[in-house]
Amino acid sequence: MKLTAVVLLVTLAFCCCFGTVSAREILPGFLNTLLEGTLEQLHAGPISQYKIDDVTKAALAALKKCIESLSQEHTKALVKLLVIHSSYVFLPG
Repeated sequence: MKLTAVVLLVTLAFCCCFGTVSAREILPGFLNTLLEGTLEQLHAGPISQYKIDDVTKAALAALKKCIESLSQEHTKALVKLLVIHSSYVFLPG
């Protein structure tokens, strides 16, 4: 439950902070990299175009550490949910 709340808060923060960028453009890549990639891939990929302060970097590192503590089965289930959700929510238009 804690992890879900944290992911939702991070998602909300991205939606609020990056108002000029559509959530459809950043969120799927961000969440997928958060679930399956490394912290370095996260910084080099979906959020590389933004200036991230040290507190936010530390928060992302803590969140990634929480995600890494999940079982592979749970991580795969979350990725599957993201794919299903993305196909409905993040459609063009």
